[in-house]
Amino acid sequence: MTEPEGVAAGANDATRRLATALVDSATLVRAVPERLRVAPAEGVPPGSVPALQRLLNRLTDALELPRLDVVPQPARPWSVEIALSRRLALGSGGYDAVAGGARPGPGASGDVEGVARSASAALPGRPVMVPAYDGTPLRCFTAGREDRPAVALVTACGMPVGLVARWMAALSGSYRVVTWESRGMFPTGTGPSALADHGLAAQAGDLLAVLDGFGIRRAHIMGLCGGAAIALAAASGSARVMSMSLWHGDYELGAAAPKTDHQRDVGSLLARASRNLEQAAGLHRLMRRPSALNGMRPDLAHHLIHPYATPGLLHRYGLLNGAIMSTDCRPFLAAGQPALVVSSPQDTTAHPAGSEYVATRLTRADLRMLPDGDHLGAFDAGPELVRLAEEFLHDVSAPHRKDT
Repeated sequence: MTEPEGVAAGANDATRRLATALVDSATLVRAVPERLRVAPAEGVPPGSVPALQRLLNRLTDALELPRLDVVPQPARPWSVEIALSRRLALGSGGYDAVAGGARPGPGASGDVEGVARSASAALPGRPVMVPAYDGTPLRCFTAGREDRPAVALVTACGMPVGLVARWMAALSGSYRVVTWESRGMFPTGTGPSALADHGLAAQAGDLLAVLDGFGIRRAHIMGLCGGAAIALAAASGSARVMSMSLWHGDYELGAAAPKTDHQRDVGSLLARASRNLEQAAGLHRLMRRPSALNGMRPDLAHHLIHPYATPGLLHRYGLLNGAIMSTDCRPFLAAGQPALVVSSPQDTTAHPAGSEYVATRLTRADLRMLPDGDHLGAFDAGPELVRLAEEFLHDVSAPHRKDT
């Protein structure tokens, strides 16, 4: 990810990048009960490891994160450790700034604690707890002025908010952006809250509860991946949804649209994981293998591996995402709000035919089948995607500014 605005100016670049990476990885670090090992970036001299460990300790302490062990060559590292090491890139582009000193000084690392505080305050910022309608606490995030039209980002199930941080940054200059993380998958105290209802209807209700929590009457909804199914379900049952944009949606449409091999494989895995904790633990042992990261973008793997990080998370993920991927979305296609449906023939994760079917059945939908761009590219908030989203939001929000 790019460096967020708000990180302390004048701090050593390596320290600032490391603080940003730790904040971006914090959910994963907190999720795993065992002490994690991280390897320095390739080419970092072994002699710099003690200084890197000291700097990492200071930053994790300042961020109230569990400490990590810097190990030059971890024996049998598992998937989470590899993903975390890649994200932190310890020592890359600045190991010499901290190497050799017993305690990093002001000229080397700057105000480490100040850098940590500034990184914590940058987007997506600190969570705000909002109760769902059944009392489940939801970790929510917001950006942008409160007097602007509201946009609710519905991200992929089980993924940390960092996956949509670029969209928050891109839209928050003109809109009030709110989002939340999946119920029962993220710490709301000492650990994840109890998972009550896990159905698609409950997850769609969470969207409306988030709007209530921030005092938002009506909003435009932006759903990505499985979040598109949640957005569609919410829009079909509530006039509070003013419009919806559905990006590379993962829909269950019965025989009306084909699925990719990825959709079928993940659906089978989730069905097994949802049965009980014992089944989830067996699958988790497989997900610990380094090969589990195959096909995951290295810059996003620390987010994508999160729902597989522990047996308990994987079991809950099986219930939550399994419900999204198995609930027939065709009854929701009577929704009458203006809609933008976006996909690409290059998407081998969620079949583009599903988006085509949804767009043809919604009464006020515009289908944009982009010539290129894969599934994960939808989360990058690239210039062309942002322009498309902003043009749609401008067209549908201008007459309704007074309603938000």
